Amino acid sequence: MSIRAVRLAISAYMVLFLLATTWPGATFFNSVTPLVFGLPFNLFFIAILIVGGLAMLVGLYVSEQRSGE
Repeated sequence: MSIRAVRLAISAYMVLFLLATTWPGATFFNSVTPLVFGLPFNLFFIAILIVGGLAMLVGLYVSEQRSGE
């Protein structure tokens, strides 16, 4: 996978992250009732997004180190 494709995928994920955590997108996940690992669903969803962003940035770091940039 090329660096450009990795950067494009991470940019798309970060835009979706922004849309999911701001007002119109957050209303879809704004419920307390299903507790997941002791967290309300909206906090669990944000935690999953953060972990996904971390994984994507680690993947970007590894792919840039392999390409020699």
